[in-house]
Amino acid sequence: MAPDIWDRVAGQAVAKQTLKNAVERGRVSHSYLFSGPASTGKYTAALTLAAALLCEEGGCGRCNTCRRVLEGKHPDVTVVAPVGVNIPIETVRQMRLDAFKKPVEGSRRVYIIRNAERMREDAASTLLKVLEEPPGDVVFMLLTESESTTLPTIRSRCALVEFHPVPSAELAHYLVETKGIEPDRADLIVRLTGGVLGRALDWCDEPWRMSRRDEVLRVARAIRRADMGRLLDMAGDLVREIRAPMDEIASVFAERRSDLEDGSIDDKLLRRISKELDEECKREQRREEARGVREILSTLAWWYRDILMLKVGASRDLLVNIDLEDKIAEEAEAVTPSKVIECMELIEESLRAIELNIPAQLNIESTLFGLQEIIHV
Repeated sequence: MAPDIWDRVAGQAVAKQTLKNAVERGRVSHSYLFSGPASTGKYTAALTLAAALLCEEGGCGRCNTCRRVLEGKHPDVTVVAPVGVNIPIETVRQMRLDAFKKPVEGSRRVYIIRNAERMREDAASTLLKVLEEPPGDVVFMLLTESESTTLPTIRSRCALVEFHPVPSAELAHYLVETKGIEPDRADLIVRLTGGVLGRALDWCDEPWRMSRRDEVLRVARAIRRADMGRLLDMAGDLVREIRAPMDEIASVFAERRSDLEDGSIDDKLLRRISKELDEECKREQRREEARGVREILSTLAWWYRDILMLKVGASRDLLVNIDLEDKIAEEAEAVTPSKVIECMELIEESLRAIELNIPAQLNIESTLFGLQEIIHV
């Protein structure tokens, strides 16, 4: 049996069946509101629905049309996303005008609006005008983490499709089927990412994330016996891990700025959007640094939590770092439950410090020195 194009969407049985039925029965709404937590497959589902609508076979997943839609390269599928903090009203105005033009190739135009809650009221009101009297050959898909963040007048004109976190066993099976990894590896990734679909896919596609985790746990195992110089060296290694993605972020934003210089917008708007992109790049780098610190601290927290689980006789199935069960057992022999709890409380304080904008290096160094003070041999 040929693969179903909807298999690209992990879990979400109800959402997938709702959308498949709409396509098969010719009852597709002119506008949808996909609502659910981040990284639950809303964007993947939106692209899949777009492919199903434009494909002559209802979404075969193999033809040129399907491939281009799924790769974001089809002229009749437009993805709108925030530029800087918000979705510019100019973008929404242009979308409204384009919606009344004939499709370039297919029988429909499709607009996917990511982070729809980041339309200001003027932009949302502009979109509302086209939703009130939509062209018959256009489908809008608004993606948001919570339906309550969109205007009630917009919600009332959209068919709501809800997305939910994917159960762990179902997610692991999905990773095996779509990423071709071994079941044990898939299970480990699901554990390490808390069962969050987007994060799990990142860990499959970006091997450096597992390498970072291995480095953090190597540091964790060395803390008890390290001297001050060694601790500083290890902290420096972790900070370099945190800052490694910064250049990639800068390159992505440079490419986005370059794409704007095609003459499609006037110079005044180009300067304003370029400035917003520069500011957003800096914000994204700060967010990435905070994410990196949080990921490292969370990895440490899971490590000590695993140690505590073994200390209290919990089932091995509850371990996050299940591939390091022997190492966890060795560490558990060397520390008392009260010391482990102290370590976890210290890491919790360090996690809170992220929200206070404590510099990454200071936060990591103080955490490692604090942990050593608690468990030093």
